[in-house]
Amino acid sequence: MQSTVRLLSGASAISLIIFGLSQPAEQEISWLICLWLAAPLIGLTAWFYQPRMPRGIQRSVYALGLIIIVGFGLLSLQLLRQQLIYADTIYNRVVQDPESGQIISNVRPVLASQRVLRGDILDRTGLLLVSSEQVADGFANRTYPLATVSGYDPAAFSNIVGFFSPRYGQSGLEATYSGYLSGEQGSPSDYLKHNLLGETQVGNNLHLTLHAGLQARASALLGAWSGSIVVLDPRSGAVLAMVSHPGFDPRGLSFNYAADREAENTRISQYWQSINSDSSGQPLLNRATQGQYPPGSTFKTVTAVAALEHPDVAQPNTIRCYNELPVEQGSPPVVNAVDNLASLTGDPSDLERVYAYSCNVAFAQYALRLRGDGRQRPDLFEQQATLFDIVRPQDAPPMYDRFTALPTLPSRLYVQPDFLDRLAAVADTGYGQGQILVTPLQMAMVAATIANDGVMLQPYLVQQIRSPDNRVIFEERTRTIRQVMSVETAREMRNHMAAVAEYGFGSQISSFVPGVSVGGKSGTAEHVPGATPHAWFIAIAPLDAPRYAVAVIVEGGGEGSGIAAQLAGQVLAAAFATES
Repeated sequence: MQSTVRLLSGASAISLIIFGLSQPAEQEISWLICLWLAAPLIGLTAWFYQPRMPRGIQRSVYALGLIIIVGFGLLSLQLLRQQLIYADTIYNRVVQDPESGQIISNVRPVLASQRVLRGDILDRTGLLLVSSEQVADGFANRTYPLATVSGYDPAAFSNIVGFFSPRYGQSGLEATYSGYLSGEQGSPSDYLKHNLLGETQVGNNLHLTLHAGLQARASALLGAWSGSIVVLDPRSGAVLAMVSHPGFDPRGLSFNYAADREAENTRISQYWQSINSDSSGQPLLNRATQGQYPPGSTFKTVTAVAALEHPDVAQPNTIRCYNELPVEQGSPPVVNAVDNLASLTGDPSDLERVYAYSCNVAFAQYALRLRGDGRQRPDLFEQQATLFDIVRPQDAPPMYDRFTALPTLPSRLYVQPDFLDRLAAVADTGYGQGQILVTPLQMAMVAATIANDGVMLQPYLVQQIRSPDNRVIFEERTRTIRQVMSVETAREMRNHMAAVAEYGFGSQISSFVPGVSVGGKSGTAEHVPGATPHAWFIAIAPLDAPRYAVAVIVEGGGEGSGIAAQLAGQVLAAAFATES
């Protein structure tokens, strides 16, 4: 009987302790309850192991010793939990005062991080974008040499490099690669040596795929417009430029330890308030990876791919461009942006011409033809969008971490789970309206996938991480996500995109890159009733051996064949100029 009780109480105590230790650091009460419940069970287990002692003192001495041993044992477990298991969590804990709203944190890790000579961030040519310099009292300032050496505006790079602030933390690559930049990751032995000897910690350097000149030029081209421009190398997935406009000046949040401390705190606080104000234009939002927009007619590219991949169902070259298409009773008909578009597309028409002249009605028909029948045939339209990583809401993660190393919102085919159950919704989605929301990065990937013979590659920003003594710690390689379409479909889509640039609603792009074969697709995306539409353009060049895939969105820019096509052409010209 005693052995059974001993076994059960011991097993229960161990289970309670393991369960308590598995709880997150915030669940302190759960852990303490487990600890207190385990105490009598441990005592009961130990009680049956009483040694032989004189009868008069046996129980009292053993009971006292047992209480002391169990008490110190539980105290040791509590210290083990705090000092080892959750040491980093407790050390870096940040809370908000519920009354004042003030952020309260442990100043020690902040001060320690400000004494580290964080690593440099360089572009693909070796141009120094971000660096560190040691100043008084062992502190280090984060500096931005590109402003003084190259004359580039640091705000053009802010959505990528991010900020490093003792008061507001980190963002961008400063946050994602903070362990490498601070030296904590990459070379553990060097990090341990610097800590033991009290030497200044020197971080590792990030070598980016970014071309600083192209990034600065793309940002300058946007001017006063809000929007984003993304340029990818379709052969590797390397990000050559990724602009989010407006940006912010990371120098405004970087603490200068050589200046007056109180004045610096005031300056940084004021700048933080200014870039978070309602009139700021959301400069902290990385529009390239977290801006979600209806794609407008650029999404016809996805629908066209689906039609070419399933020609028996979609009949891509048997199509008519009516002025309007009634789809469902009670819903407005699908209409084209231009009256009598059939005079340009021909009647009947084919996929190339309805794509070049952006016939909404034609692509609504394709989507309806590809729609599943609810019984045997799957939804080929939805299936193709998913291959492009434009997913159903139930399949969408809160955030992608596999694109560019920066937090990226998933692109969604629709928002309401049953949205595509309606025929009118399928028709609207087919030409890029409905509830579909995409990021500029996603549309650049659509263009890059077509340029790369149908293979979607993972986009990336960091090419190498090097130690302070220039040893390569990490080197990125080309990573395939999936085969999205056949090689034949990709080649045919490049021909259709060429038609847009040659004679369709996007022909002005060719004037910016004379002598270069270029393909593209414009988009005019309605978003808020009565508001000026967003202007889109995606492009690839040169068509015979594509080296660049571009996506441009201009918020409130109107027709995509206007400002967005112009910007895409100018960015391509700038990209080719970097080769000389």
